[in-house]
Amino acid sequence: MRVYTRPPYSNHPSMSYEYILINAYDDSTLRYVKRSVKSVIIDSGVHSVFKEKRLKEYPGGYQYWVARVAGMWRAVARVVPEAYAVVPDYPSDYEENPIEDNVERTFRNIEYATNRYPHVRWIIPLQGRRDDVTSVLKSLEYVQDMGLLKRYGYVAVAPTCTKRGVKFLEEVAKAVRRRLRALEVHGRIIRVHMFGVTMKAWERVAPYVDSVDTIITNYICLELIGKMCTRKAEKELAWRVFLERVSRVTAVGYMTLDNWLVQ
Repeated sequence: MRVYTRPPYSNHPSMSYEYILINAYDDSTLRYVKRSVKSVIIDSGVHSVFKEKRLKEYPGGYQYWVARVAGMWRAVARVVPEAYAVVPDYPSDYEENPIEDNVERTFRNIEYATNRYPHVRWIIPLQGRRDDVTSVLKSLEYVQDMGLLKRYGYVAVAPTCTKRGVKFLEEVAKAVRRRLRALEVHGRIIRVHMFGVTMKAWERVAPYVDSVDTIITNYICLELIGKMCTRKAEKELAWRVFLERVSRVTAVGYMTLDNWLVQ
């Protein structure tokens, strides 16, 4: 399982990292894109737009934002060939900024993005209602019916950014992977990403997903010294702890068929 993130410093020699997460809302995150990077995911900026700014729509409207993300992908892919972009979706898990029709609006964006910019390496978000595994599976069925699993082969379980309950995260990851297993024929694998999964859940979801992301490495200092990282030495310590935790899950592969049969 891969863990996408951004190190505390983009040019620190001891903080080079292969899997980079870019925020489409923040152009400054593009400084992390280098030829030494193995893979990049461009996130649509959900946290910035809907959590921090508490907007109800992407700046400039969904068509403008899809175009922005597609343009960023083209720029990044010139430097890092294995670059992906998430179709801009709408969250259901920010209680202070509820978006009741988040699933329907995400479907609209998926249709627009894949038709208008078909050559972008899109990650297709599987949105859902808060704490509702069934709604995520319904989104998966919708994406399958559109033929997008054959075209892109990378989906993201979306309503997980603020979820701290490990049981739900494991349950939804397992359910999505189980459905995808039935669709994977002739050796083809459909990849699964999970947004913002807590570190304590990594080992539980790793058998079912290909990648997760996080931007909370500085929060590790809360565990270590009781406050957020502010000094360079503190950030370096937190980064070393982060890498150690990543090492525990990077080698985790999918469950074997025999294990699946007894689930």
